Amino acid sequence: MLCFHSTSNLAIQAGKGLPDEQGCGAVLQRGCRLRQPGCILPRPPVLLRRRFLQAAAGAVLAVSLGADWAQSLAQPQPPAAPASGRTRFLAVADVGSGDANQRAVGAQMAAVHRRQPVDLVLLAGDNIYPSGDIRLVGKTFEEPYAALLAAKVPFHAVLGNHDIRTENGNPQIAYRPYGMKGRFYSVRKGDVEFFMLDTNGNAPWSQQLSWFRSALASSKAPWKVVVGHHPIYSSGLYGNNPELRAKLSSLMQRHGVQLYINGHEHNYERSRPIDGITYLVVGGGGAYLRPVLPTAQSAKAVSAYSFAELEATDKTLTVTAWDRNGKQIDRGVLVRKP
Repeated sequence: MLCFHSTSNLAIQAGKGLPDEQGCGAVLQRGCRLRQPGCILPRPPVLLRRRFLQAAAGAVLAVSLGADWAQSLAQPQPPAAPASGRTRFLAVADVGSGDANQRAVGAQMAAVHRRQPVDLVLLAGDNIYPSGDIRLVGKTFEEPYAALLAAKVPFHAVLGNHDIRTENGNPQIAYRPYGMKGRFYSVRKGDVEFFMLDTNGNAPWSQQLSWFRSALASSKAPWKVVVGHHPIYSSGLYGNNPELRAKLSSLMQRHGVQLYINGHEHNYERSRPIDGITYLVVGGGGAYLRPVLPTAQSAKAVSAYSFAELEATDKTLTVTAWDRNGKQIDRGVLVRKP
């Protein structure tokens, strides 16, 4: 028997596909739960959780794409007038597959821009699969985001672990449409300042942290948003990252950062505020999906090809997530402390 999860496109053989400590058939299906009635499945520790997700990841099915994305591009409409006093941006990661899933997400991103123009797009790493080869940039960037690029929407990227496999990511840094000022840099737009980090293990951490500390201290932006590829808090395959948390979280808390955006996990997740910071995973941009199991730290977690639309005013930052078919899958509002 195969049970399907309508959002994550998972197919799991009931009673076989997932670890089951109490003989409970673990299924994912509309109307199904992760355990049969009467079974109590405790929250798994990190290693068991990872085995659970790795087993479930093996059940991810290829999904054929209809004509929805093509139709949305066929009739381009002029964008609406920009909203005064607001900063609007899109965030997505793990995009560089160059396949139909990435193109579908890109088409929905363009549709959001047509409805209400955005000021910029954030790419949170793994921009080109499998190894960051800049020769594939047409298929993995210029084509999927052609409508946004034609509308002159600026992009700003960071490097993921796949991106540094070719010349340590230097060709991507030099590629001007990625909007990278270096391995780490900041961008100010309206009330939001974005701090773009290289979270790879071989990043120049001493230099980067010195810059980051100084840049945060000098920022006057009401909203401070940090972007890196790797998660700090996550309910996905890799889980929470104590090493990265030790490097960044206390520094972000001290200087009033409200939002950290990342990829690496191939799913969408918005955390509950953790010490004043919301952690947003936007890794559904095109790479193959992995399952995600919501935990107590999750406000929303779903395995779906997706991206986030964000809008900042002087007092609020609204996060809305959309899937590849244009269906809203999440909405949350961050309120800025006076």
